[in-house]
Amino acid sequence: MKQEKNSVIKFVKSSGIFFVGSILSKAIVFFMLPVYTKYIAPADYGYYDLSITYITVVSSMLFFDVWTSVMRFMYDSNSETYKYKAIQSGWHIFGFSSLCYAILGTVLACLTDIRYLGWILLYGLFSNIQSMYDFIARGFGKNVEFAISGIINTLITVFLNLIFIVKLGYNFSSLYVSTIIGNVAQIIYLEFKVKLLSRSHLQKTAHALTKQMFFYTLPLCVNSVSYWLLTGFNRVVINTIMGDTANGIYAVGNKFGAIISLITGCFVYAWQDISFSRQVDDKSNGKFYSNACQQYLLFLGTGTVLLLPVLNILFPFLVNRAYERAKETIPLFLLVAMTAAYSTFIGNIFYALKDTKAIFKSMVISCLFNLALCYPLIRWLGLDGANLSIFLSFLLNIAIRAVILKREIGFNLSLKTSLSVTFWILISIVTYLFCKPVINLIWLLLCLVRVWKLYNAKMHMLWKAIKEKSIK
Repeated sequence: MKQEKNSVIKFVKSSGIFFVGSILSKAIVFFMLPVYTKYIAPADYGYYDLSITYITVVSSMLFFDVWTSVMRFMYDSNSETYKYKAIQSGWHIFGFSSLCYAILGTVLACLTDIRYLGWILLYGLFSNIQSMYDFIARGFGKNVEFAISGIINTLITVFLNLIFIVKLGYNFSSLYVSTIIGNVAQIIYLEFKVKLLSRSHLQKTAHALTKQMFFYTLPLCVNSVSYWLLTGFNRVVINTIMGDTANGIYAVGNKFGAIISLITGCFVYAWQDISFSRQVDDKSNGKFYSNACQQYLLFLGTGTVLLLPVLNILFPFLVNRAYERAKETIPLFLLVAMTAAYSTFIGNIFYALKDTKAIFKSMVISCLFNLALCYPLIRWLGLDGANLSIFLSFLLNIAIRAVILKREIGFNLSLKTSLSVTFWILISIVTYLFCKPVINLIWLLLCLVRVWKLYNAKMHMLWKAIKEKSIK
């Protein structure tokens, strides 16, 4: 009981740090939507978004999400020497992946005429290096430094976008350049604070550890590709069937869905810290993880219910009329983001248990399900069909993972919480789609009253526990 209480306190504190830093800083990008939608045509923004989708899947295939593995193995020991050996092994895998990435980029440059290919490749490379530094910093417990680096990255990226796009009138290629420079600034800051290059190469190469980490990471390659097929492939289908302009509308609508990711990302980071530090054979894991997932689902549902009326009211002020069609897609975008966040949250339990094969199986099955649904649903329902296909696939993904965890550790999903969350979200969606802004405002106020009653007692008890912990 005491261990669980300490975990909750640690979770709240870590979430606060991540929110102020990484998540809050990225929220600034959302408020750049008025600029993007005013100065960038839907077709151009659609091309940019599709290019990022492609480079993401290529990076996932070649780099195996090795940064997640490095962080997980760093938690296996408190020894700084061991941590740097895990880091060194991770860099060895990363270096091999970078070589393959460079070869593939050279082949594409010789055989194709892709617009801004150089910037796209650099975008992918520096995003991967930044991910390595992010996860390693967190593996050392440098959460404050990680958060500050995220703020630096975002501020530089936003500032350069304003200069390039608004002041100088450059085209959408500025989005690549600004992000690359922002990532480089974040990498430099974290290197200065954590000193990865100056320390990790001094360690003697641990071939056995590198091999162990590689086989732990290998299923994540297929998992990452499957995740892209589940979340990104539909954009390719939209582009094929409906064109760049429709993809641009879809990309803007996705920004609103990303609000869920911005809000929940801080909790996922904190959850990784806690779950990775628990013993794999702890007999209380089933109860602990079940309770955590129940509370997280309640939080996700509450956030979705509140966001819908807020976005109904604010949408005209955030998006240019050229992208007005995106408004009707927002409810399904939020549902997709919610189920994706919950799937990721549950997935981190498998990382903690070192069972990446289960992640692989659930993701492959759900991505195949999406592949079967996306073409017919997009032809039938357009952009909403793309989101419906992803939403249903994530529900299947969650169900598979819940069944596996129930068998392994006695994990249970709360049916009562699931039905309650579903009921409130459905009312909020109907209000969003069919009621005027004033009705949405009234609904928002009613929901806030309900949320206050729901969380007030819990927050009071949690705050009391944190103060007691601080005094001790």
